[in-house]
Amino acid sequence: MTESDDRQLVEQAQAGEMSAFDELVRRHHGPVYCYLYRTCRNGAEAEEMTQESFVKAWEGLKGFRGAASFRTWLFRIATNLCINRLSRRKPVDPLSEDVPAARRDEPEETFRQRRLKECVGAALELLPADQRSALVLSIYEEMSHDEIATAMGRSLASVNSLLYRARMSVRQTLEGARSRGFG
Repeated sequence: MTESDDRQLVEQAQAGEMSAFDELVRRHHGPVYCYLYRTCRNGAEAEEMTQESFVKAWEGLKGFRGAASFRTWLFRIATNLCINRLSRRKPVDPLSEDVPAARRDEPEETFRQRRLKECVGAALELLPADQRSALVLSIYEEMSHDEIATAMGRSLASVNSLLYRARMSVRQTLEGARSRGFG
């Protein structure tokens, strides 16, 4: 899957070929869903926002001029939906002090890895929506800072600041958890 393939499919979809848009959905559904899931940490919500992202993309496809890649444009739609939804959520509680005991059939390293993953997920939930989106786009979607700026509709300096603050917050949260014996 290349950017030029996407460009060709976009042109075909803009000309009314529904099968071309279906192919774009097939190619990008998984990455958009994973991004939204990692950002909102709710499967049903992520699926709903994924579908809404593609509906909005279809509705706006005629106006897409290709200044950014289709992928980046689609992620901007998804990011806007996600940030809007997350900003309406109530704040979450800090990391729980309850550490589940290791199961007898679960090796200690597997338990540690699972607990670290839970702590990272909880640390992500504590971030403001824009910081969380920027960090997930950077780490999990492997977007460059320029792509993140385009996807989020922000300046490069703003994205650099968001990523710095997000990484510092996650680091502090994980260090606090580690000092309490978690992770």
